[in-house]
Amino acid sequence: MRPDPASPVQWTAALLIGAAAILLLHSTLPVALAYPRAGTTALVLFSLFAVPFAIMRRRLAAWLALPVPALALGLAWGATVAVMTSLYGSRALHGLMATAWGPAWAERWAPVLAAPVVEEVVKAAGVVLVVAVAWGRVHGVLDGIVLGAFCGAGFQIVEGYAFAMSSTVLNRAGDVVEPVVAVFIVRGVLAGLWSHAIFTAIVGAGVAYAATRRTRRSVWAAAGSLAAVIALHALWNSPLLRDGLGLGAAAVLAGVMVKGLPAVLIVWWLVRWAKREEDPVGRPLEAA
Repeated sequence: MRPDPASPVQWTAALLIGAAAILLLHSTLPVALAYPRAGTTALVLFSLFAVPFAIMRRRLAAWLALPVPALALGLAWGATVAVMTSLYGSRALHGLMATAWGPAWAERWAPVLAAPVVEEVVKAAGVVLVVAVAWGRVHGVLDGIVLGAFCGAGFQIVEGYAFAMSSTVLNRAGDVVEPVVAVFIVRGVLAGLWSHAIFTAIVGAGVAYAATRRTRRSVWAAAGSLAAVIALHALWNSPLLRDGLGLGAAAVLAGVMVKGLPAVLIVWWLVRWAKREEDPVGRPLEAA
């Protein structure tokens, strides 16, 4: 039997990911070749971001209908299209803010007002695109949560890698791994749990809810999930509690948890809700 021809949506996804991958390689390959030891270490360490969500997928397998290629497509979108679009989009908004309110103001507030909007919207677009490609294969909210987590993890891996390599170059100590490890501790250990993968998992829940319920209320729920994630991301990027009110390292860590833990708790609640309200794959969903 011949495989079904690719749909226009699939061709669009492939072209966008291919173009973004070329831009990404153009931006990162020269530094990776100049610092192979640091680059390899960064790639290995930040790829660990995908491990918890692969475990999540395995543990929720009974409720999931999306095939692995769909999750891989989400991961690829996050790692390529979402990263490159966010890079140029955030820079453009930063420039507009600097022109309107001054460079100092933009430097302080663009991460709060610009980056969350651009990054979360483009990651959400990837979730919507994968749902469109795999239309009819989304079983429930848990499919959306896992898909969103994979899309966000792709973004998180590449962003963390880029920060680590930038730190290596600025360190000017040659091809060493110490700057990479330092960035991984900050962005991976301290900030990794409540970052892009968790944010996009929330959006994924909203998109999957709308795709499976197909009511006006469910569409508003999806839009609300995106708005909520933008707000959570803005809170995370804000200077609020960044210095722990000057009370030391323990207070800084407490501030990180205060800003980041709400998103984790939302995903935890959504998973519990979906497992309670939706039947495992192979049995019909209850009426919404």
